[in-house]
Order: sequence, then structure tokens, then C-alpha cells
Amino acid sequence: MAYGNVNVAVPGVSNDESSYLKAEQAGAPGGVATLDADGKLSESQRPTVDAYTKDQTDQNISTAVDAHNSADTAHGDIRASVAAMRGSINAIELKFGTNVTKNPFSATFSSLDGLTVTGVWNAEQARVEF
Repeated sequence: MAYGNVNVAVPGVSNDESSYLKAEQAGAPGGVATLDADGKLSESQRPTVDAYTKDQTDQNISTAVDAHNSADTAHGDIRASVAAMRGSINAIELKFGTNVTKNPFSATFSSLDGLTVTGVWNAEQARVEF
């Protein structure tokens, strides 16, 4: 945009200068802003802004997300799924990762009718204890 003095005098036409930019309006309060050599507003023309910088914003977000993620009440559904998977993995590791060297077995009894055993009957846990 060019600005400066304008002298337009056409016979029969109004000499209204209100539609022209005057030199004293450029870069002045209430006038038109001008740009510096980098194409940015000069420091004196920038308004005061009460805001965080990008680095401050990034740090605030990171802190808030970390606090949320470490809270015991956050991500309950994910925590439950992870706990269930851990249980399944532990069962698989126990079944396939255990080196069995003997023939293990277990038996449960609801009664001792018809059996001869030596030991003490634990009725509460339905088992013979030796």
C-alpha cells in the first residue's frame, strides 16, 4: 500500500479527502498499522496480550496430562482390561512355562463314603489333610 500526500483537484468534483490515507495516520493510534522489514507489526503497534507462550502452554498441558494419567481413578476401563490380561498371561505362563518333572494331580471330594483314607478330614474345605 502506498501512502502520502494526494492532490486531486478535478473541476466539479468534491475535494473530500476522507477516503484517502494520510501520512500521519500510518502507524499512529487510531490510524492504520504498518509492517516492519520482516512483514510484522512493529513492537510499538502490538497490543498487550495476557496469554501463555507456546512453551508455557505445552508444559501446562504435559503436567495436567501426566497428573491425570497417574491418578488412581483415571482410565478405569483400561486398568481393568490390563489386569484381566495380566491374569490370563500369568495362567498361560503357569501352564506352559512350568517345568513339570512328576505327575501332578488333584482330587476333590464332597464326602468320604466308600473310601478308606488315612488322615484328617477337613469338612469345611472338603479335603483330606495328612
